[in-house]
Amino acid sequence: MRLEMGHRVMMLAALVASWSCSGTTPADPAPGSGPPAIQTLQPGALTMAITGSATGQLDPEAWMNRYAERLAADLELRPEWRVVPFDKSWELAGKGVVDVVATNLASFPDRVSPGGTFSRAFLYEQRALRIRTADRSRYTTIADFRGRRVGAVTGMAAHRDLLKRAPEGVHIVAAGTFPELYAMFDKGELQAVAQAEYFTLDGRVIPSYTSDLTLIDHHDLNPGQREESVFVVRDASTGLLDAVNAFVQRTPFPLHLPPAPAR
Repeated sequence: MRLEMGHRVMMLAALVASWSCSGTTPADPAPGSGPPAIQTLQPGALTMAITGSATGQLDPEAWMNRYAERLAADLELRPEWRVVPFDKSWELAGKGVVDVVATNLASFPDRVSPGGTFSRAFLYEQRALRIRTADRSRYTTIADFRGRRVGAVTGMAAHRDLLKRAPEGVHIVAAGTFPELYAMFDKGELQAVAQAEYFTLDGRVIPSYTSDLTLIDHHDLNPGQREESVFVVRDASTGLLDAVNAFVQRTPFPLHLPPAPAR
C-alpha cells in the first residue's frame, strides 16, 4: 500500500512539473476556444438606430424599441440610441453609424447594403389600409379611394405598396414619420393610412389599433411571399450577428404578448 501511494505521489509531482514547464493547467482554456468577445462601435455599448420614442402597447414602433432594449440587456451592453428617419435606415450599419438597425424593416433584396447583414426574422406583416371604423361601409380596397388621399411613411413597405398598387386618381401622401402621418389623419386630411397587420412568427395577430379603426384590403406586398422583419447588424461588430440571431431565436416578438399556448 505504501509503495502504491508513493508511486501516485511521484506521478502527481511529475504532472505538476509538466504543467509548470508548459505554463498551462488542465483548467486553462485552449487558445482560441470559446465564442469570440463581441466588439462594438463603443466598448461596453450597443449603438442602435430607432425611428422614435413611442411607448404605447398598440404601437409597432414601441414594440421595436422594447425589443431592441431587451437585446442590449441580454448581451450585457449599454444601449446607445440614434433616432433616425426610416428611409435608408438599413444602410446605417454598413456605414458604421450604428451596430444594429432596429427600425422594424422588412428584408427586401434591395435593402441589402455593404457592411451590414440581416438577422433572423422576428415577425411578419401583411399590407393593409387603416380607415375609421365609421367609414367601413364606404371602402373595401385601394380602388375605392379615387379622389381621396392615402398616406404612408416615406420609404416603408406601405409606401412602395401604394406606389405600385394605387390606381390613377388616388392621391398618395408621404410623411417622414408616423406621428406626422397620423396628425394628418386625425385632422381629416387623409382618408386612409397605409400600414400593416402584424403577426407573430407562429401566425397570431399582434393587436395594433383601437376599435375606432379598421383594417381593410389585406394582401402580401409580393404575392405568395411572406414579408418578414429583421435587424440589420454591422459586419465589423465582431461576434454580434451570431449573438443577435441567438437572441431572436430564444426571445419571441413582441415582448408584451403572452407565449402561444402549448399544443
